[in-house]
Amino acid sequence: MATAQMRWGSAPELIGPRHVYRVRRLARWLQAAVPSGHVLDAGCGAGTLTGILARDGYQVTAIDGSHEFVAHVRARMAAAGLADRVEVRQSDLQHPDLPDARFDGAVCGEVLEHLPDDAAAVRAIVRALKPGGVLVLSVPAGADRYDWLDEWAGHERRYDEAALRKLLGGAGLQIEALVRWGFPFMALYERHVQRPGLARAGRPGSQGGLIARLARSRAVTLGLGALFRVDELFDGSQSGTGFLARARKPPAVPYRTTAQAQATTDCPSPPQATTDCPSPTAVGEAR
Repeated sequence: MATAQMRWGSAPELIGPRHVYRVRRLARWLQAAVPSGHVLDAGCGAGTLTGILARDGYQVTAIDGSHEFVAHVRARMAAAGLADRVEVRQSDLQHPDLPDARFDGAVCGEVLEHLPDDAAAVRAIVRALKPGGVLVLSVPAGADRYDWLDEWAGHERRYDEAALRKLLGGAGLQIEALVRWGFPFMALYERHVQRPGLARAGRPGSQGGLIARLARSRAVTLGLGALFRVDELFDGSQSGTGFLARARKPPAVPYRTTAQAQATTDCPSPPQATTDCPSPTAVGEAR
């Protein structure tokens, strides 16, 4: 199917039930590991997740490569009274201007598949995380499912589990959870509602059509959101449409002097607290 490619950031209002459910689930996964603090929304898009996190009490730095989205999110946060909790920047996630070891957590929802160098983006996020910080992300699943819709959305790729594990592990992250999600109701929605709707949306001047307006209505979003929660019972199905992952930057290794390291090396195993062989607690207290 020939459809003009979407220009990223050209339609910040193009949000539907799948998007709303996904960002809420990303927020839940982050909150389970990072209940408070300063978080990075890496590729904030229209700012739905940014707003959820700010309303939940986080300090949020949101970045996106699109100046249209950045302007939209700034206005959206100001209108919601959240501007004091959110900083919005325009930045290329593959080479972002971010401070090292600043954030307690990061979210990256449906972004990496758009980037030519997804590995550079993940490495940049990891650098910006504090030691022990957590990244929660989502990407589309199934490299063999790449088709016209991915081309329209500007996707460089879809992911298989092995490729995603390699991507995260190669950046030094420790994977805590990785599930394939979106079956059966999400898969049915994508096939019979989202794909036909986006095919129409890809035509000039059609984003405000009836299907798009219905998809964004509160009743439809709530109803389908309830069905998508049922899908969580089937997490791990190979028919799922996406991957959700949570991974942690390793904590900082405690600094020990050469003398302290030699002391523990020379001790018997298990070490006994003696004059020449301090207890593990004593070694820790000597830092």
